[in-house]
Amino acid sequence: MPTINSVLNIAKTAIQTSQQGLNVTAQNLANVNTPGYTRQQAVQTNAAAVPSGGLYFGTGVTVEAIQRVYDSFVEKQLRDSMSSMEYYGSKGQVVSNLEGVLNDLDGTGLSAVMDDFFNALNDLANDPAAYPERVAVISTGTVLADQFVSIDSRARALIDAGNEKLDNLAVKLNSLASDVADLNDKIAAIEVLGTSANDLRDKRTVLLQEMAQIIDIQTVETEQGIVDVSVGRGFSLVAGRTTQEISTQSDTDNGGIRKILIGGTDISGFISGGSMSGVLEGVNYVKDTLEKVDLLAATVIKEVNTVHRGGYGLDSSTGSDFFKVMSVTSASRSQNTGGASVTSASITSLGSLTLQDYEIRFSSATAYTVVNTSTNSVVTSGTYSSGSAITFDGLSVTITDQSGTPLAGDVFSVSTTSGAARSMAVEISDPNKVAAASSSATLPGDNTNALALAALRDTAASSLSDSTLADYYQGIISEIGIVVNSADTNYSAQKTIRDQLQLTRDNISGVSVEEESINIIRLQTAYQAAARLVSTADELFRTLINIR
Repeated sequence: MPTINSVLNIAKTAIQTSQQGLNVTAQNLANVNTPGYTRQQAVQTNAAAVPSGGLYFGTGVTVEAIQRVYDSFVEKQLRDSMSSMEYYGSKGQVVSNLEGVLNDLDGTGLSAVMDDFFNALNDLANDPAAYPERVAVISTGTVLADQFVSIDSRARALIDAGNEKLDNLAVKLNSLASDVADLNDKIAAIEVLGTSANDLRDKRTVLLQEMAQIIDIQTVETEQGIVDVSVGRGFSLVAGRTTQEISTQSDTDNGGIRKILIGGTDISGFISGGSMSGVLEGVNYVKDTLEKVDLLAATVIKEVNTVHRGGYGLDSSTGSDFFKVMSVTSASRSQNTGGASVTSASITSLGSLTLQDYEIRFSSATAYTVVNTSTNSVVTSGTYSSGSAITFDGLSVTITDQSGTPLAGDVFSVSTTSGAARSMAVEISDPNKVAAASSSATLPGDNTNALALAALRDTAASSLSDSTLADYYQGIISEIGIVVNSADTNYSAQKTIRDQLQLTRDNISGVSVEEESINIIRLQTAYQAAARLVSTADELFRTLINIR
């Protein structure tokens, strides 16, 4: 039956519970400025009642658990918003740097340099026999070529920097994954005993946020408190206490840009968030833009050389190239299984060049098809003979058996524009060889060919989808501006969403000094009441003793 001792025991549990509550409140206040800290609360429950005289009497109060005030749905939304924000921020930064490379606003960009070159040709047309004007044509042509080379060099530096960043992000992501797996192990070991590993869970939450900023992640928590992490579209990164390594590898089929691997599987096309995806898309955009610059450079070379070859210099020379003719590049696809390779590739007819890309595709060891990949159309097909030239659209390509014959599925790429900007240079050095005339019989006053060269500025080129040189380049600049603006706009929008979700998370899980201060007063009052109960019980004991 209830006794004075029972009252003392109840008072003791009340004092202990108040002390524990104050301890939790103190911990919250101590970590009010700790990043990632989740507010904790002591969950109180009444102790089991005991029967006496047909009645049930309570035995006090106990702290059932110290739990985190945590909303998993809000945390997931916050991680996703962080992932999206980092994606747009990283992509925007890369493309913005590219915009700086192609800056055309200060009068020193490619548009201005092209204008200088064609203006020099116009000046030569006004006085075709003048030596200074001929020197100016070569000089401005050299500056134009150097500008293309500079753009190529700086754009490739952006790609190299992006590749390096992807390498570093992979290393950091693996380290975070290892730390999450280690925390999984510790949390499971603690919570299997019935104790909440709140501080370790907070650390894991912070790590998951850092991971989400690198790559889009999906998480599933098991009953044991373990969090499994996957990336892309379900590729496991952390499974309990084990991890799969994220790695990067140069993609020879994509200009050497890194591809992202997990467990040997390429997941580059499956990731869509985080800085890793943003950088990857950014450097791919740089590569695509550089290919357009290469096409522009190749078009300038082809059109100028074609007209220049038909003209005559002051020394009656003809058939000469003004710019160094671009070379043909070819490569075997990395998945090829046969033993053949391209041993030579050259231009046979400058005028017949489409400046489009091709693939020579083998359906067997003896049968091939040449496909224009720019238009996705078949150009020609034939029977393969090792060492025999395959000719098409002004090109000649020779494939030769090495360790074996080609096999079905083997593909060889062919391009006349790849690297055109990087290798662009003026071929002639003698001003007298600048072909301003259309006939040797009309020298030195004939300006017909100089006029034709100058007119190329405003002539639509089929290789540029019937755009002029200037219009095509302005199209490149405009597109970059649109991409940068879109990335900046989306970044700002995602940052706003992130800030709102962070505020929601703070309202739920953050520490409020005012609220904790109220808790202190409430717990202090409860403690004092319990102490008063002890004092009352003590008086009852003394009274009882005195009666005896």
